[in-house]
Amino acid sequence: MVAIDNPSIVRRVARRMPIYWAYTRDNPSWPLMIVFARTMLGRRVERLFRRPPASLPRAEGSVVLDGLDPAAVVQRLVTDGVATGLQLPPEIVQSIHEFARTRRCFARNGTEVGFLADEIAAVNARSERDIISAQYFDAVEDCPAIVALRQDPGIRAIATAYLGGAVMPTRTRLWWNFPGARVDDDDLHDTAQDKYHFDMNAWRSVKFFFYLTPVDLDAGPHRCVAGTHRSRPLRQQLTLKVGQSLDELERSFAPEKFLTILGPAGSGFAEDPFVFHTGSRCRSERRLILELEFGVRPSSRAYHYGRVG
Repeated sequence: MVAIDNPSIVRRVARRMPIYWAYTRDNPSWPLMIVFARTMLGRRVERLFRRPPASLPRAEGSVVLDGLDPAAVVQRLVTDGVATGLQLPPEIVQSIHEFARTRRCFARNGTEVGFLADEIAAVNARSERDIISAQYFDAVEDCPAIVALRQDPGIRAIATAYLGGAVMPTRTRLWWNFPGARVDDDDLHDTAQDKYHFDMNAWRSVKFFFYLTPVDLDAGPHRCVAGTHRSRPLRQQLTLKVGQSLDELERSFAPEKFLTILGPAGSGFAEDPFVFHTGSRCRSERRLILELEFGVRPSSRAYHYGRVG
């Protein structure tokens, strides 16, 4: 049970209340979902209503599969909750990177003055704490390469087969993570860095992530615990929290289940966001990453680009 006298937790919940209200306003059944979808039983019952496609949708013309068998990607999602090996062509990586380099990004909800990613040192010099994450929000719609990727036949085929029905885009995000020394625990929670958690935004969804910069151990690699979308202790289901400490997870799961995803610019992976996962802090190199999420039901307008309004 969450300790409500913990000031840090109270602050984080208070900051997110407008988001929770927006989700409920757009989808009145959302509170029921966040209660029951955190349990394995609830998710199994919901899956009874899936209508899986008779065959894997066609993936011809995909720019991200790079010789991968989409059926094998789906099977790895089913088994592990994550499947690596996706790859963007260099020209798409360059197009999105150039877009991000020349457009302003925003550290919080987009209402403050934005800045160019190359200005981060000057921005931090004027701030009390370092900015370690900045997003583009709905400006992603101005990037033709990102808009086109949402229609990629391979991505759509994998999402359709895994989710068991017609899919729709539910979230598109592009953001930077930056190295920073002047940060506190709230900053890490707010930017989901070094904080293992699962997402509770829909009964069924799948995300596709693409690194737009090289990611090694110093550049904020994505980490996850394979198979935790299918099985986890009851104490990790009957909790108000979506996060779990690394110590708790290491007590519950074998070491080989802990994955760290590294790769060159353009490398990508698919993930069921119900698996325990986290971004990690950038130590010396910045990271630019794209997220494309698909679901079987419309998402809240507040969820589409990561902010309310």
